[in-house]
Amino acid sequence: MFVSGSVYKRSDLHKSYGGQRQGGISTLSGRNFILLFTGEQGEQSGYRDGWSEEGMFLYTGEGQTGDMLFVRGNLAIRDHVTDGKDLYLFEYVDKGKVRYVGQMACTGFQERRGPDVDGNDRRIIVFELAPINALDLSVDLGDEKTYEEMWMQPLEELRERAIASSAKAKTPSERRYLARYRSSAIRVYVLKRADGICEACEREAPFVTGSGKPYLEPHHIRRLSDGGPDHPEWVITLCPNCHRRAHHSADREVFNQQLTQIVRSKEAKHLS
Repeated sequence: MFVSGSVYKRSDLHKSYGGQRQGGISTLSGRNFILLFTGEQGEQSGYRDGWSEEGMFLYTGEGQTGDMLFVRGNLAIRDHVTDGKDLYLFEYVDKGKVRYVGQMACTGFQERRGPDVDGNDRRIIVFELAPINALDLSVDLGDEKTYEEMWMQPLEELRERAIASSAKAKTPSERRYLARYRSSAIRVYVLKRADGICEACEREAPFVTGSGKPYLEPHHIRRLSDGGPDHPEWVITLCPNCHRRAHHSADREVFNQQLTQIVRSKEAKHLS
């Protein structure tokens, strides 16, 4: 969709996709993604974004006066995973021109104290954004024992781990690890939920992997990518053929709507 390192006119982005033309957080009506903008001009309002030593992009929330609250854009970033929306980060390189940094995932946030535009002390929300490829669903934690232990867990317990909040994690590194853990838990959960059967066409997996598990593929229904953390209500397990259809067919929008109903029905049984 966007090419990493490419420069775009911000006005052209809004012409194509809509959204707020001012400010750093642009939520888009009817779109399954959010545009984030960062640059030196934000420092004039006390916003100082940038990369941390842990490889996280620290992104300051919106709100120029008083305490920052989890409303509007701040709420959209915090809940983008459960809402099934992607985050696309751009940085200003010139007036009106932005460079695409990449797709990000919010793994948590920090709260700091600092002045607002009037010089009054207030709460500042700083989001911890990780590049999506660092949280890829297709990559496990690098610990085969941990990954296999997930397969041994009861389905409901695995679901709880897949939606676990990172709020109790004390450090950015811990929150990032938990986000990766949830990504692996999501993958195992939806595969176990499918029990070897494509959740769309209801056919058996086309083959068995070397580890003895049926080969099926997790698919993010609302989001444009299949990487990073997500919520069980937005991930479905598909055979390769249905997975390609969900991404590339002429009826992909209608098909993904059908997939949404399938998952809602399955998840309703687990919540009842």
